[in-house]
Amino acid sequence: MSLSAAKSFSTEEFDDRHLREAFGRFATGVAFVTADVGETPLGLIVSSFAAVSLDPPLVSFCPSRTSLTWRRMREARRFVVHVLATWHGEFARRAAAPGADRFAEPLEGSLAVIECDLESIVVGRVRQL
Repeated sequence: MSLSAAKSFSTEEFDDRHLREAFGRFATGVAFVTADVGETPLGLIVSSFAAVSLDPPLVSFCPSRTSLTWRRMREARRFVVHVLATWHGEFARRAAAPGADRFAEPLEGSLAVIECDLESIVVGRVRQL
């Protein structure tokens, strides 16, 4: 296998379908991030969740820039990350769709639940379920 240097990038026209396929080959975890805004539970599926640091405890995820749900969730300042397992695949596919009712059925069996705060990031506990 030979590696290409940046200077030898292809001059072919950019194809977002090929980029999507390439990104799809990188295995990542999927998480369901939830928050209560007033009396309304909100949630979104993210495939960009990562541990950043243990000291201080920091996590990271990247919601879409156009996510109206995330804009509303930020008002809560606190959120919960539910690390999903392979058996949550169908739930994740349904919940990822814009406008989906993400709380129509209870989410059970998360691999971990991490309680977070936008200021200090992790304020609660990590539960192994």
